[in-house]
Amino acid sequence: MAKQAIFYEEAKRLFVQEGLSIEIIYERLGQKVARRTLSKWKADGNWDEKRKEFAKINDDLNAGLVEVAKIAIARAKADPSPQNMFAMAKAVAALKSYQGVKVLEEETTPKDRKVLSALDLDEIEKQAKLL
Repeated sequence: MAKQAIFYEEAKRLFVQEGLSIEIIYERLGQKVARRTLSKWKADGNWDEKRKEFAKINDDLNAGLVEVAKIAIARAKADPSPQNMFAMAKAVAALKSYQGVKVLEEETTPKDRKVLSALDLDEIEKQAKLL
């Protein structure tokens, strides 16, 4: 039971959220928990179903963020006001951040920011359609 108290939640997270196999988890935990124990935890804890649920939630969230980004891009293209441009930039940044893409190395000041042209908006819209 001591191993379960120490390693169970990490093993579950690695399997459900990170999508790792029992073999990889065994290695990641420094071989401190037997493969058989990991397999038992997986079966008893219904980790396969939890992995499917986690993936579905992530897919739904990603689809929602893509839709928000598309709407923000369309509004910014129709009316490139500072508010719409800001909303579009934030929506695209949120989508990229969620997808694991680093958006900016560091925060920029307003004077460092450049104004987007219609060509920039077209390119962003094309990229959004690829998502």
